[in-house]
Amino acid sequence: MKDEILLGEYILPSGPSHFSNLMPSIDDLLIKVGLEPQKLDGLIVALGPGSFTGIRIGLSVVKGLSQCLNIPIIGVPTLVAMASQLPYLNEDICPLVTSRKGEVFTALFRWGANGQLSRLIEDTCLKINDLSSITGNKAIFIGNDFNNQGPILKQQFGEKKILAPANLWNLKASSLGILGLKKLKKGHSDSLSELVPMYLREVDIRLPKEVS
Repeated sequence: MKDEILLGEYILPSGPSHFSNLMPSIDDLLIKVGLEPQKLDGLIVALGPGSFTGIRIGLSVVKGLSQCLNIPIIGVPTLVAMASQLPYLNEDICPLVTSRKGEVFTALFRWGANGQLSRLIEDTCLKINDLSSITGNKAIFIGNDFNNQGPILKQQFGEKKILAPANLWNLKASSLGILGLKKLKKGHSDSLSELVPMYLREVDIRLPKEVS
């Protein structure tokens, strides 16, 4: 991004090999927009909650680039950035990120009269069927897996709640970028040593199964 104008953005498909495409995609994106890494003024990264592996890899890559290039870094909570993709609505906004075992990471936000996004409920993890416990009468959902989350929400709430259009689902890098850029312009930055993932639950790391 330059002066809050998007120069380029990649959306990588999910799957077992998408992490291996991360560094080549970053390199290709910089080439296509005509930027050298040394020309970057700052970096923005999602902190989670979300995939433990995805958060660790993303944060590690951006921390490494920040240290190598000696440029500031800003971490942005994933659910905040996702909610910001639905600007200036009257309804409460409930972003969802798939966890596991039928659970989702979620929170609740609302746009204020001053055009600022306010948090109503802190990030939490609960069963997707228990979302009614945190949402009021008027809420709009946006998530990271429309194909799986959408049908469950429609069955659970019917017409009582609204689903954002499917093309707006999934977190966009540009949404993170604009939030982080505003902080960078104010001279803010995060400490590399203190910037840590937002997991919300105990990390579950398992060794790969041995092949006999």
